[in-house]
Amino acid sequence: MSPRLEWRKSAGRFDRRAGPWVRRKQISRVLGPPDPGAIAELVDHRGETLGYGLYSPESAIILRLLGQRPPAADWLERRLDAAIAGRAAMGLGAGANASTTGYREVNSEGDGLPGLVVDRFADWRVAQITTAPMAARVEALVAHLGPRPGDDLRGLIVLAPESAATREGFDLPLRVVGEDAPSELRWRERGLSMAAPAPPAQKTGAYHDQRDNRAHFATLLGGEAIDPELPVLDLGCHVGGFALAAARAGRRVVAVDQSRDALAHARKNAAANGLQDRVEFVSADMFGALDHDALAGPFAAAVFDPPKIASSRRDLDRATGAMARTMTTLLSRLAPAGLLAACSCSHHLGGDALDRALWSAAERSGRACTRVASWGPGGDHPVWPGHVEGEYLRVAVYQRRWDS
Repeated sequence: MSPRLEWRKSAGRFDRRAGPWVRRKQISRVLGPPDPGAIAELVDHRGETLGYGLYSPESAIILRLLGQRPPAADWLERRLDAAIAGRAAMGLGAGANASTTGYREVNSEGDGLPGLVVDRFADWRVAQITTAPMAARVEALVAHLGPRPGDDLRGLIVLAPESAATREGFDLPLRVVGEDAPSELRWRERGLSMAAPAPPAQKTGAYHDQRDNRAHFATLLGGEAIDPELPVLDLGCHVGGFALAAARAGRRVVAVDQSRDALAHARKNAAANGLQDRVEFVSADMFGALDHDALAGPFAAAVFDPPKIASSRRDLDRATGAMARTMTTLLSRLAPAGLLAACSCSHHLGGDALDRALWSAAERSGRACTRVASWGPGGDHPVWPGHVEGEYLRVAVYQRRWDS
């Protein structure tokens, strides 16, 4: 018997347009075995079918819907192929002549594959599994995503964050298929040669979701109103994405990160692209005093790209306050007409929270600003319509206008 989950009548009317997640508190009872490898049916209190999905017996998100009808036996392989084909249709590919060979191939619910993220790094794939149903299908994933004779893929790395494995109740050690595990991943981003530590490292290794935003930001730096002699600050530079895009656009850059390993790779990436003379690297805490001489300013523009700092709604006030304090410092060091790109990769810290942090920083610093752009991830990070939890990356670009 396949698992059958009954929608709780008191949970209100079921609306499939509200996204694919069904929470445990919305279910009145479960019939059948606690098998994450099975396809579960969702029914109402009358037994009428509402949909079918992936069953996580131990998770607060007990079901992630796949559709209204039972999926075909090869649904997993077909959706993987569709996701990869979708990127190819957008001009993304890892071929030898491609200017960009680092991008997301599978974006979980956004590609109808809840619990699976796959990032491409030229001739390597990195798959991150975050749910018990996907962990139960790891052999099928490896068979379909791993290297095959005659293709240009050298290997596949499969990993599962410890927090996700604990939350979902599964165990999946890091696994490498194909060649021996590399010490670093290499790829190209709009012609820039990039490298980052291979897993276990920062998530899958790098942040492809900011790829388009790095190019947008570099374009904004070409405006005549921004003094071309003033440097740009990249606060939270990781392996140098924003910094190198700005340096290639002709700017001097000060790149800051607390991770010495990330800074070592950022220096290496700058040198690989002949930009080492344009970028100064500083080890510092973005939420600290920022008292290094190189950080005194004034700056033509600044990027503030912190890690995830609001894991739940309870963290929102603390996280917004922390961002406002750093943004106060940045505004005080920003030249007239200068730009500040404030980033959030926390679902709970959205664009409205970024605006609140900016308001607080503007009042404290006496620097009035207006928002000139709002960005999100690129098209290789699709979102299932209605799945608000899939909206996570926000970038708000503010411009300093006058002193109050």
